Formats: sequence, C-alpha cells, structure tokens
Amino acid sequence: MSFQIKLTLLCIATSLGVTQVTLAEMVQLEQSSTVTLSSLTQNVYDRHPALHNELAQQQKIEANTDLANATFSNVKSIKLNHQNDAIGSSDGLQEWEASVDMPLWLPGQKQQQLLLSDKMSAELPAYKDKIRLDASAKVRTLVWNVVIANNANRQAHQVWQTAKKLEQDVAARVKAGELAGTQRLLANTNALEMHNQYLLTEAELEHALNSYSHITGERSFPAVYEETLSKDFDRNQQHHSSVIIDPQHPSLILLEQRINTLRSQQDLAHFDGAINPSLSVGFRSERGLHGENFNNSIGVGISFALDNDVYRRPAIASAAKKLADAEILRLQLERELNIDLFSQLHDLETKQKQLELVNEQNTTTKQYYALQQRAFELGEIDLVNLLHSQSLANETYNRKQALEVDIKQMIAMVNQALGLVL
Repeated sequence: MSFQIKLTLLCIATSLGVTQVTLAEMVQLEQSSTVTLSSLTQNVYDRHPALHNELAQQQKIEANTDLANATFSNVKSIKLNHQNDAIGSSDGLQEWEASVDMPLWLPGQKQQQLLLSDKMSAELPAYKDKIRLDASAKVRTLVWNVVIANNANRQAHQVWQTAKKLEQDVAARVKAGELAGTQRLLANTNALEMHNQYLLTEAELEHALNSYSHITGERSFPAVYEETLSKDFDRNQQHHSSVIIDPQHPSLILLEQRINTLRSQQDLAHFDGAINPSLSVGFRSERGLHGENFNNSIGVGISFALDNDVYRRPAIASAAKKLADAEILRLQLERELNIDLFSQLHDLETKQKQLELVNEQNTTTKQYYALQQRAFELGEIDLVNLLHSQSLANETYNRKQALEVDIKQMIAMVNQALGLVL
C-alpha cells in the first residue's frame, strides 16, 4: 500500500472520529410524533392575548339581550308629591299624590335589540377563527425559523468538518515534506474560520429553539412539519391573475360579521335620541279642611314625544359612518390579502426556477471540486486554489439546500395567505 493511500485512510479515520465527537455536541432537535402543527396551534391559541376580549364580548351580548328582554324600554320611576297649608292658612288642606312611570318600547325597537344580540353572537365564532389563523401564522413562523436555522447549522457543521479534514491532510503532507509549512497555517486559519461560522449558526439555532419553546410551550419538535398546497387550490392557476382569496377567508368572515352587526346597530340607531312613550299610573288623596274626609282617586296617563326626528339624526349618521368605514376596510383587506397571495405565489415560482438552475450548478461545481482535489493531491495547484474551489462548491451546495427548505416554507406561507388554519 502506497504512502498516499495510507495517509488518505488515516485522514479519513481521524476525520470520522472527530466528526462523531462533534456530532454529539451539536444541538439536536427532539422530534415527537405526538407534537403536531395542529397541537402547537392549539397551544398558541390558548395563550393568545386576544382571547381575553372574548369574555368582554360575551358580557356585552348578555347585557344587550337582558335589555331586549326587559318588560320596559327603560327603568321605571316612582313619583311622590305632598302638599299642605301648614305654613299658610293652616286650614288643614292636604294633598298626596304618587305615580309610577313605565317607559314603553317603540314599535320594532325590542325586536331590533334582540337582532343586535344575534349579530354580535355570530361574531364570536368568526373572532375565534381569526385568532386561530393568527396562531397558525405564529406556529408556521416559529417552526420554519427552527428548520432554517437547523439546516444552516448542519451545513456549517459539514463545511467545518471538511475544513478540518483538509487541515489534517495538509498537516500530514507538510510533515512528509510534500508541502510548505505556510500551507499548514492557511489550512488551520480556514478551519478556524469555518468553526467560527458553525458556532454562529449554532447560536442562531438555540435562539430559534428558545423562541419556539417559549411561545408554544413545547420542547419537542413535530416529526411532521412540512405542508402541501391546499387541495382546493389548483396549482395550474399559479400563473394566472384569476387566483383570488376565498370569501370564506377567516379575516374576511370576521369583517363581514362585524359589518352585519354595524348594519343592525344602524337600524337600532333610528331609536337613539328618541323619547319613548311612557305609561303613568297614579294614586291621589286630598282633603280641603280639617275634619273633611280624604278624597281618593286613581289616574292613568301616557306621554309621548312630538317631532323628535331631528334628535335621532346624529346617532343615525354616526352609525352610517361606522358602517361605511367597515365596508371600506373590508374592500381594502380583500385587496391586501390578494396582493399577499400573488406575492407568495410569485416567490414560490421564482424559488422553484432558481432551484432548477442551482441543481445544475451544484452538479458542475461538484465535478469541478473533485478535479481540483485531484490536482491538489498531484501537486498541480496550491492550497489557495483548492480552498477557492471548495468554497465555491460549499456555497453552491448550501444554496441548493437552502432553496429546498425555502420552497417548503413558501408552501406553508401560501397556505397561510389562503387562510388555512393548521
């Protein structure tokens, strides 16, 4: 067996031993089949701050329903009057009067109040769906931050191990007198730089994992985290501008429900500022002089407003303005959602095309690097040229790996843009 073959085998064995030790020190993802994208979304949903608003909304609905179910449109009131002539003629004149005023509902007012409760109740499921979609977006971001950081860390580790192997090979050849001592310093500097790059990616991975664990409450990573495009989405439509957001998108549904509530509030605004008729039932007791008997009587009365339309108009106009603003907001949101979807689809298509080119480039650079390695072994090129070709090969391979991960992430982002909840 020749010296070069023995040296090569020795370098490979040494490299494998170092790699195994280093792999044990690498940040490892604890993957679990019991942790899913859906369970992570549920965890984030349960912790979402916006859920606190659900209780307040429910209390508002209950208060409005109680009001609508009340017998009278406003609180009943009791009036009690007493008159006498004790500080005047003192003839014994006394008069007692008591009455109960009961505000009545205007025609249609009670039904409209109940309808408002129904509309507000319909908002709650839509509100929860929107929070769940927001939780899905957070999970997708956290998961893919970890995946991208993990991929970068594994790539950096591989590059570092390659640099260490080259360092060992160069050291052996310097010792054998085949290379100058300066080559060993260059190889050592290159290995140290690759080690530094690996440590930086390791820190990024730990940061991504800490964020993932803190927000999701899980330390384990889902075993299955890749997504496929929605079954309802025709991939052949990716190149056509006819692709539009589904009207059932949770964000649009929530706004639609709010618009329905505002329409009901606008109808109810016709009663705001109006004075409801009031039914009055009273009792009166009076006497003229000392010794006379009290004269008792019962009275019934009703009061209602005249020409109060002018007092209703501000509330009606205010409700109409809120409704118009909400309808404009919905149109703007639909437009923004479509723009976001088009952007995500364009990015996905662009990365897919880039990957085709990078695959070809990766094949070429691998062949070129293999030839450069052979030339270095034969002494035809120096270490600087070898490191340059090695860097080119690493860069191309890393770009290929990163694009493959990016495409999978983009599929998840397209699903998010389509409003798909995990």
